Amino acid sequence: MNTEITDEQESIRIGEYLWLLYRHKWVVLAFLLVSVLASIWVTQRTRPVYRSSATFIFNTRNTMSQTLNMSSVFWYEMDPMRNNQIQIIRSRSMAELVADSIMRSSYSDSLVSLLFGEIDPPQSNLRSALIGMVRGSSSVSVMKDTDFFVLSATGYSPAAAATMANLIVHTYYRRNLQEARGENTMVMEFLAEQLAIMDIELARDEDSLTSFKEEHGIVSLSSETAHIVSSLSSFETASATSRTEQGALQAQRDYFVDQLETGRLELADDLARVNSAFIAQLESDLASLEASRASLMARGGDEDDAVVQNLDNEIIARRTALTQALGEAAYSQFPDDPAGSVQRLVSDLISIESHLRAERIRESVLRGVIHDLEDSISVLPELELTLIRLERNRTVSEQIYLLLRTKYEEVRIAEAGQMGNVTIVDTALPGGMIKPNRRRNLMLGIFAGLAAGIGFIFLKEQLDSTVKSPEDIENLDIPVVGVIPKISRSETVTRSGKQGLIMMTSPRQAGSESYRDLRTSLRFSGADREIRSLLITSAGPREGKSTTAGNLAIAIAQTGSKILLIDTDLRRPVIHKIFNLPKKPGVSEVIAGIMSVEDAIRETAIDNLSILSCGHIPHNPSELLGSRKCRRLLSELKKSFDMIILDSPPVAVVTDAILLSTEVDGTLMVVGAKKVDRKVLDSSWMKLKRTSAYLAGAVLNGFDPVKMYTSYTYYTYRYHYYYDYEDRKRVKSRIRSLSRKIHKKTE
Repeated sequence: MNTEITDEQESIRIGEYLWLLYRHKWVVLAFLLVSVLASIWVTQRTRPVYRSSATFIFNTRNTMSQTLNMSSVFWYEMDPMRNNQIQIIRSRSMAELVADSIMRSSYSDSLVSLLFGEIDPPQSNLRSALIGMVRGSSSVSVMKDTDFFVLSATGYSPAAAATMANLIVHTYYRRNLQEARGENTMVMEFLAEQLAIMDIELARDEDSLTSFKEEHGIVSLSSETAHIVSSLSSFETASATSRTEQGALQAQRDYFVDQLETGRLELADDLARVNSAFIAQLESDLASLEASRASLMARGGDEDDAVVQNLDNEIIARRTALTQALGEAAYSQFPDDPAGSVQRLVSDLISIESHLRAERIRESVLRGVIHDLEDSISVLPELELTLIRLERNRTVSEQIYLLLRTKYEEVRIAEAGQMGNVTIVDTALPGGMIKPNRRRNLMLGIFAGLAAGIGFIFLKEQLDSTVKSPEDIENLDIPVVGVIPKISRSETVTRSGKQGLIMMTSPRQAGSESYRDLRTSLRFSGADREIRSLLITSAGPREGKSTTAGNLAIAIAQTGSKILLIDTDLRRPVIHKIFNLPKKPGVSEVIAGIMSVEDAIRETAIDNLSILSCGHIPHNPSELLGSRKCRRLLSELKKSFDMIILDSPPVAVVTDAILLSTEVDGTLMVVGAKKVDRKVLDSSWMKLKRTSAYLAGAVLNGFDPVKMYTSYTYYTYRYHYYYDYEDRKRVKSRIRSLSRKIHKKTE
């Protein structure tokens, strides 16, 4: 049962909403029109914006990594790597690189004019403006299930959008290539510096040796001295090579330090300080092995000797053990990174640190051997000693120069072979317009207009708390005994041209029939009691209580009952005006004993209807109506008339109606449609409920079923039945009149 009631209430609400939309359709259309015109205006005023896109691939493997057999990237590392590249492209540093490339370009002025379009670029802070434009106009996305990236850029013209996208993608390509070649580039720069230095030293040593030989007439050294010079030169070359290798390793070390996270920048220094008894023993073994090898080579040993090869194998084994020991010590302090990037950097740094320590040990040992050889030749004559030193310097410089040249070429080839991770697939072409989107703006205008119009209607409805329909009254638990439709002034005009009551002027109209319905409802509203005295009141003023009282009195009088209509509104009386009767004498004079009730009552043109007007307006109407004389008067009048109807002031304004409600058989509340607030009506009803002997119910006055919603289709049907009938009669009458006029003219 409750479910059926709920469903019925929901259907009523839906019907009311649809009725509201239909009733206020012109309001919705007005909002729609304004919104559409606004969207068209905004579209016309919006500066066009175009978008172009370039496509590139980010390869997780490049040619060099495959050549060097580096560890691959696992599947769970792919998303972080892609996101990292997106953030790099969106970063401020990337925007700064693009801005700098624009400003350094030989076509800088043309590029700036193209990118800014009709807007004058700020010359005082052009770089910052370019950086902001790059960051604000670019976006990056990844094609699903691929390694393809789509880099899009916007601009005020198709060419500007394409230019911006191409500038960003090519700058990103160069940056990635520079990062991929970073290690080799740093080593190559170091080797280039050393080559320039050794080139100068070699030329100086050759000039010094030639000048010395020419000055002293010396052609060559003795065989024994030449052997010493050869040995010393080889060891000096080996020592210089070790120093060069240390420099290259240091350059590599610096590069990897720069690649580490900010929180691990001290990792290289920590690795340099990592030590243990085992590591110290390995370094001592390396020093001993290097010393033994240098001693054998100084005594004339050859690289192919078995003993020398065994020592080389031992040295390699100790270096490998040192690398492993450093790794174990380092990873005990720096655990593996889940993504593997920091782990690989740590591995590279460990390898470099191991080689760096081994080279330092090797250089230290070679320095000792060189020192011993220099001591052995110090006993030679000064002239021969000088020649030995000059020859040695030239030989060492030449060998070091050749070694550096070889290393430089190797690194340069390696750098050229490093292609980076980015491959540009498609450069950007002039794109299409994305702003303003005329279709989208028009749709948004339509939706916004509809939403605003509908929202305005519903908001207005929610803010309107007046009573508008019978359902509003019933929702307050007040029974509705009648509904009086809205009556036009033309229907209540008398023959003399004055305003009257519809029961007298238009007895066949829907309004008159509504009062007859009210008469019937009141007759059967009190099944166990007979209503012989009825108080008619309202919650507030101008709700039509006096008009209702007069029309109801006429409707009951037409049944043959003897009716007395008393105007007990001693503040703003109108009954005497409605029936065109004098105001005095009346109720005030009868209660005061100035005049008898028989003399104060006046007959009307309506059979069986008498009127007792208000009389003189006293200064204390509440006391007068609440007196014993008033109660005695009402009792006497009930004996003389079949029914007494009292028109009283509004309940929410004064207490007169509450006082009179205790002395009558029933009370009828008149509720003006869209005249009284629901809370005011509820409060007035509760006041009467506490004092009245019987509340017959409420009658809704001025209800317009065309302009107000009701779920009771009976009222709407009856309204259209009567009014459509009258309209058809008027149309037919006009047609007949027009036909007669035409007929007379033709005759």
